[in-house]
Formats: sequence, structure tokens, C-alpha cells
Amino acid sequence: MMQSITTKTICDRNKEVEIIYNLVFQNALYSLECIRVSENNNELNNYCFIENITEDETEAENCLQTVAKGKVFPVHIKDVIEDYFK
Repeated sequence: MMQSITTKTICDRNKEVEIIYNLVFQNALYSLECIRVSENNNELNNYCFIENITEDETEAENCLQTVAKGKVFPVHIKDVIEDYFK
């Protein structure tokens, strides 16, 4: 099972950036994947996968909505997730 949200935002030099957030359910836990679509998809700051953030479906979906609404970049996902679940 996977939910996905794609957002677009304007960043440096008025360049439009697409960010994809995937909520993944595996082994009875939810994980969050974040991908910044760019010309250089191999760059480490363009991808993040945070495993086992919660077992609660509602909490996982709310977290997904929050990071997508805030248009959080992959490089910041780990910190935001840690703060969200404190």
C-alpha cells in the first residue's frame, strides 16, 4: 500500500521544483519517502527515506499531509519527522 502526493514550488532563481512524497506501508509500519525531481536525481539531497515512523494509519496520513503542505525538501525530512513525532 502506498499513498503519494506531488507538489510544485518555486525556489532559487524562480525555478519550479517538483517534490514527491510517498507514504509506504510495510511490515505493519509506515515509512515516508521524499523525492525532489531534478536534472541530477543522483544527488544525495534529492532523496530521503525514513523507515518505521509510526504504526498508526491516521497519524501517518496526517504527517504526510503536513510535510506536503509545507513543501519540505528531502534534505530536511528527517528533522521535520523527528520534530513531528516528539
